[in-house]
Amino acid sequence: MALIGRDDWDGRALREGISVAALGAVPFGVIGRLVLDEDSASGVLAVFALLVLVALTLGAGVAAWRQAKGRPLTHGIAASMVTYGAVQAAGIVRRLIASDDIRWGRIASTGLLSLIAGTVGGLLGGLMVSRGVTSRRP
Repeated sequence: MALIGRDDWDGRALREGISVAALGAVPFGVIGRLVLDEDSASGVLAVFALLVLVALTLGAGVAAWRQAKGRPLTHGIAASMVTYGAVQAAGIVRRLIASDDIRWGRIASTGLLSLIAGTVGGLLGGLMVSRGVTSRRP
């Protein structure tokens, strides 16, 4: 098993993928939390959660598609998980400041869903690369 070194990462592709993921996931997540409180079981909250996962998948796909290191799946998963980690860290800090409960099980399950979104996005981006659909990087 080969380890991934610093030279195996395409920083520009990761930044682009993380930007796409964050620009979609953060607003949908915030709006979803503002529209309904956490304890309500509503289809509206599920729609916003699905939109967050779509944004993470798109960001992962961008990172996978734009990378030039031959590691689309790795870049897709990394873009999704970095975005997830940053958003969760901010949420945990906010909850600690507000003395709210931190639901570690929910954080873990959301992490698993984010990992799946990154994997799907990475596979889709890799498929585009393998089919010869190239991105036009300036």
